Amino acid sequence: MKYLILGASAAGLSAAGAIRRHDPRGEITVLSRDSQIYSRCLLPDVLAGKRGAASTCFITEDFMQKNRLNWAAGSIAARLLPEEKAVVADNGDKLYYDKLLIATGASSILPPVENIRRGRQIYGLRNLDDVSAIAGAAENCLQAVIMGGGLVGVDAAAALNEKGLSVTVVEVADRILSLQLDQKAAGRYEALFRDRGIEIITGEMVSKIVLDKKENVAGVQLKGGRLIPCGLVVAATGVKPDISFLEGTAVEVGRGIRVNEYQETSYPDIYAAGDVCESMETFTGKITTTPIWSLAVMQGKIAGTNMAGVRRKAAGNFAYKNSMTFFGLAAVSFGLPEAPDSSYETYILERAGSYEKIIIKDGRLKGAILQGDISRAGVLGALIREDYPVKVAPDKLFDLNYACFFRELENGEFTYQDEALTSK
Repeated sequence: MKYLILGASAAGLSAAGAIRRHDPRGEITVLSRDSQIYSRCLLPDVLAGKRGAASTCFITEDFMQKNRLNWAAGSIAARLLPEEKAVVADNGDKLYYDKLLIATGASSILPPVENIRRGRQIYGLRNLDDVSAIAGAAENCLQAVIMGGGLVGVDAAAALNEKGLSVTVVEVADRILSLQLDQKAAGRYEALFRDRGIEIITGEMVSKIVLDKKENVAGVQLKGGRLIPCGLVVAATGVKPDISFLEGTAVEVGRGIRVNEYQETSYPDIYAAGDVCESMETFTGKITTTPIWSLAVMQGKIAGTNMAGVRRKAAGNFAYKNSMTFFGLAAVSFGLPEAPDSSYETYILERAGSYEKIIIKDGRLKGAILQGDISRAGVLGALIREDYPVKVAPDKLFDLNYACFFRELENGEFTYQDEALTSK
């Protein structure tokens, strides 16, 4: 059996390991753009100079050899020929397969801004090449602008601040981290950033990149008219799945590649996992991309297991979870950061430097934010992820922890020790 895996990150290598566990003899080839294995989650630490690139490797030193992987590094898929069961790489090589996994991930996108173009002091933050380019540009300038105040943008801002640059974050929403945190929790981070000299501009957007006579970045102009001088721009305004090589094929795509619970695509013997695909997300019940590292690992494992002939379904495809720490302040969020309407109940507790918020609808937890003291994050996340009914007085919600309950396998019911929570 010939297995071909496109991509050598979390999903691709998790799949490779799963295939080898179930098929000790099959031939496994991994085609990837990168020639180094690294965790994308740790790129901001590399940019800040807190760690070297080698320390971001998430596999053991002997992983490739132990699993007998043929690693075709430094190349990407240019065209898929599903009728021939072949992939044409950008270097001209033609790779054949019996089973194919597409785990090509996603790339940062540039927003529609005048004079914007990738390179020449304008970069995304998605891979080690981006880190190297941003670090090089940072050595030749004093000011940087981050377009986008989501997790990637805020990570980039903190990293460049650590390198000594003057940094401005421009975010179109009314706060940074708007998909993860509410106004209060985001505001605490904004205050910390401003204390470090990072300017936060919300409710605005960049309308133009200002270039000098040599076509170098000299600043950005905001829609409201303000001009911000800078020599470096980091675009953190979103990503798109890398699926251009599928053009003209019958593989079904939406925003990403559509897969079922077995990580199978619409075309026989072709699977997809990680940021490149879209699947049923358990919290919303909707088909969507799920760009979470842990989910990429899980999906890759499920894909590899099924590719090797062992039928397994993906479970726990829960993408509404985030954790972060900036300048010593930790936060975790699950589900909704804000109540969508008056049918939801919201409870807030502030104590000893911590901020905690819980959102409930029809007796079930739908959102939680913990900032400062995050010790109870696990149990709240589990309640939201599993959609357990909650029967507890509002003033007791903030005291829930794993010691509150145990599991009884009686009549298929979960019963918790203080009878506060039950689920059938």
